[in-house]
Amino acid sequence: MLKKAIVLALSFVIILIVGFSQSSAQDANPLNSLLYSNQANMFSDQGIAMDPVSIIMPGTAYAGGFGSFLDNPASAALHKQSFGQFGLAYTDLKETTEFTGASRVQDDNQFNLSNAGFIYSFPTSQGSLVVGAGYNQHTVFKRALGFRGRNEQTTITDQFKTPGSTYSEIAFNTFATDYGDEFEDWDESIFRIGFDEFGDYLGVQQQGEIFESGYGGEYSFFAATEFQENLMIGMSLGVLNGQYKYDRLFQEVDNFNLYSSDFIDTNDDGTGDTDIDNILLQDKISSTYTGIKLRAGLIYKLSDILNIGASYTLGTRMEIEEKFDANIQTTFDNGVAFDDELNSEFTYYVEMPSRTSIGFSLNNLNSISVSAAAEYVNYAGTRIDFNDGSLFEDEIAENDFIQNNFRSVWNLKGGIQFDVNDGFILRGGYSFLPSKFENGTDDRSVFSLGTGISVSDNIQLQLALQYKYWDEVSSVYDYADYDYTTLPEEAPTFTIQSENASRSVDRLQLLSTIRFNLY
Repeated sequence: MLKKAIVLALSFVIILIVGFSQSSAQDANPLNSLLYSNQANMFSDQGIAMDPVSIIMPGTAYAGGFGSFLDNPASAALHKQSFGQFGLAYTDLKETTEFTGASRVQDDNQFNLSNAGFIYSFPTSQGSLVVGAGYNQHTVFKRALGFRGRNEQTTITDQFKTPGSTYSEIAFNTFATDYGDEFEDWDESIFRIGFDEFGDYLGVQQQGEIFESGYGGEYSFFAATEFQENLMIGMSLGVLNGQYKYDRLFQEVDNFNLYSSDFIDTNDDGTGDTDIDNILLQDKISSTYTGIKLRAGLIYKLSDILNIGASYTLGTRMEIEEKFDANIQTTFDNGVAFDDELNSEFTYYVEMPSRTSIGFSLNNLNSISVSAAAEYVNYAGTRIDFNDGSLFEDEIAENDFIQNNFRSVWNLKGGIQFDVNDGFILRGGYSFLPSKFENGTDDRSVFSLGTGISVSDNIQLQLALQYKYWDEVSSVYDYADYDYTTLPEEAPTFTIQSENASRSVDRLQLLSTIRFNLY
C-alpha cells in the first residue's frame, strides 16, 4: 500500500506538470530587457530558494531546507531540530544564439552567497514554536548573448533616429544619424543618406555581445507554531534586496567599404571629406532594488504521513534605483573618430503581484518522502509608478504593455527524497515554469539532483545540482520602420519594430551548504 501511494503521488505530479507544459506552448513574444515593463516583472519575481534542499523539495507542505519558509512560513513549525547554515552557489551559463542568419555560442558564470541563517526550535512540552532569520537568494539574472553577421535589412542607427529615442542626441552629435532632408524636419540613419531613393540601404556587418548579471534575495525573519493539534501556522517578514546589470557592446562595420562617399565634414571646413567606417555603441544599466515581502501560511497534518499546505505572499511596493550610461563612437574612413555619451540616474517604483501556493507532502514512507506544490502568480498585475507627472503618459503605456502582454501562470514543482541511511540522503526533483508572456514560448524546465551527507553527529553537508533550459526569442534592438510615401509633404511616419534573436539557454547551478545543529 505504501509503495502504491508513492507511485500514485508521483504519477499525479508528473501528469500535471507534463500536461501543463504541453498545453501552454504558444507563439513567440520577443523579450526586451531594456523595457521597464520587463524589468519590473523580472525584479518582482521570486524563484526557488537556493539552498540544496528547498530547491528540490517544495516547502508548501514540507519542512526541508532553511529556505522552505519562502514557500510557506508554516513549514518552520515542522522543524524539531535547531540549526544554522551557510551556503554558496555557482552558476554556469551557455547560450546559443541565431541572429541575422548566423549562430554564436556565449558562455558566462557567477559565484555568490546563496543563504545564511538559523532556525531555532523552542523546547515545548507539546506542539512547537519555531523562529528563524537570515538571508536567502532566490533569483539569478545571469544571461549572455553573442552575435556576428551581416544585416541587409536594418541597422541599430534606425533605433537612434526614432523620434524620442534615448540615443538621438549623442547619435546626431557623432554622425550616426543626420537630417533626412534639406528642411531638417526628421532624422535619418547615416547609412540611409546619399541615395537616389529615400531609405535605400546597402547593409552592414553587425557584431557584439550582451551580458546580464545579478541576483535577487531576501533578508527575513519568520515564526511558526502548532496553533492547534496538527495545524501549523506561520508568518514571515522579509526585506527584498537585489542587483541587476545590463552591459551591451554593439558594433556596425562597413567591412566591404560600400559607403565610400565624401559628404561628411570631419574638420568643419565646410567641405565633405569622408564617410562612415564603423559605429560602436556601449551602454550599461545598473539597478538596485528593495522592497518588503509579507507572507503567511498554514499546514495541516491529515495523518502521520500526509500533509497539505497553503500560503499567500502579499503584493507590495518595491523601489528601483537605476543608473544608465551610453557612449557612441563613430570612426570614419579617414581615421577621424567622434564620440559622445550620456549619463542618467532614475528612481521608480513597482507594485508586485501577490503569490498563492498550495501543495502536499507524503512523509517518510519506508524512508521515502514526496513533496509537490503549485504556485499561482498573475504577472499581468504588476504595475509601474514613475512618480513623476511629466512621465505619466509613459507610465500608462508601460502598464498597458504589462496588462496586454503578460499573463497569470501556475508554476509547478515536485521532489522526492530517499533516506538511504542515517548519514546519507538522495533527492531528485522537477519544476515546470510557464512563460510569463501571452503567446510566450520560453517555458522553463528545471531538473534537480541532490544529496545530504552527515559529516559528524552535528554537521551535515547538503549538495545540489540544478539544470534549467529553455528557448526564447528576444529583442537585440528596436528600430523605427519609416514609411517614406508621405514625403515630401510630410515627415515620414513610422512603426516600431524589433530585430530579434532566437536563443537556446542552458543554465547549470551548483549549490553547497553546511548545516550545523545548535543544540
